[in-house]
Amino acid sequence: MVLHLSTYLSRSPARLLDRIQILSRQYAGHDLTLLFALSANFSDTQDLGKAVNGLVQNFDNTRTIGCLSGRLGSTCINGKNIGNDIVSLSVGVWDSKDVKSFRSTIPGREEAQVGRWHAFRKKEEEEKRKDYSLNEGVSWEEVWDGGKGALLPEELRPLDPSQLNGIIYLSDLKPEGLLSSFHHLPGVTKLGLLASSTPFITGRPVTLFHNHSIYSSGAIGLALTGFHQPKPSFKINFLDVRKLSNPMTITKCEGNMINALNDDNPTQLLISAIKKSGLDTHVSGSFKEEQFSLGTLSADGNVCMQFTQITAGDPSRGSLSIDSPFAPPQGTQVIFLHRPSIAIPSFHLNPTYPSPSHQQLNFLTVSDELHLQLQQPSEDHGFEMTIENSFVAASENGFIFERETCEGENVKCSLPGSFGTLLLPSSSSSSATTTTTCD
Repeated sequence: MVLHLSTYLSRSPARLLDRIQILSRQYAGHDLTLLFALSANFSDTQDLGKAVNGLVQNFDNTRTIGCLSGRLGSTCINGKNIGNDIVSLSVGVWDSKDVKSFRSTIPGREEAQVGRWHAFRKKEEEEKRKDYSLNEGVSWEEVWDGGKGALLPEELRPLDPSQLNGIIYLSDLKPEGLLSSFHHLPGVTKLGLLASSTPFITGRPVTLFHNHSIYSSGAIGLALTGFHQPKPSFKINFLDVRKLSNPMTITKCEGNMINALNDDNPTQLLISAIKKSGLDTHVSGSFKEEQFSLGTLSADGNVCMQFTQITAGDPSRGSLSIDSPFAPPQGTQVIFLHRPSIAIPSFHLNPTYPSPSHQQLNFLTVSDELHLQLQQPSEDHGFEMTIENSFVAASENGFIFERETCEGENVKCSLPGSFGTLLLPSSSSSSATTTTTCD
């Protein structure tokens, strides 16, 4: 079981460093595994470096995985507005006998081109799965695998999926290879954060940590191996989202393009829905000013199973592009949704479900523009908040989940305000608590 989850926020980097020292005194020297997400928005890179060193060097005999994450500024947590200059650290600690850490170097999909590229690429990928040249030194394991996808990371291959409780991972922005390998682990809930972009902070596209190594690509993660323990459960919330349309049916799609809804022009339908809603916005067809998404409905048409951000639209041709490798299949019921670009995500991190024996691991999608538009640094220089039993990590790049009952359905949540929660059984019976101090 998880031994510790917490999220710490402070305006003072020095206090955050003190927090790391407290945690290291408590957990260093034991056979434990540490998961961390450290926000990258330190005003002084030397303070950021000290925090990283404290996390990867001060925990003797502890396996460590972590990443630089997005800021939690311009959010409201437990009723408290979080300023943009607040730095944060989320930490999870497990007994190493209950988890297995892994590192993935499986390559992902190359950067997508606009429109029909996806359809041709899909065909090429299918052809590649069928044919192998014996002169290319191809792995026989891949041949015998029958093209079902990449092999699992080496550390995960010996594991029996029936004895796994879940997978938690931190990834670069091209996780497709790893996701493909997960077909070897059916019936297991998987939740992964696409790490925050850090090219102007560390000089790396993303910054991942595995023990004493730093990586710019690939993924790192934990397999929850305590099969004798209760399985975690997963839930997803979409904050500040407004319904814009009635249910519609996808009647034509290709790649990541939706070409017809109810046999009509999808972009024109969206523009019409925006006008009817009374939204005060100018829609140019690029949808860059506001955040619109497509909600996929359950079979009974009542529940949104996933939200996918709409990235572009062509009023004349009609096609809508979505932030996903492939659109939902024909016949799927969907609705249009809108989230104001200036919305401030507001949520509570006190686990109230269904008993205090559960702790929360949360991933939040944030906007990379919110901090430029909203709050100014507060005069509350002593702000400090410690939230026990809850781990929250943010990223402007989103997160991905796969429910244990929906094998192979990896859902990317790139819409700001997407909030995924993994509820973990805890070894502690104490209730979650939140403390806020303002010196």
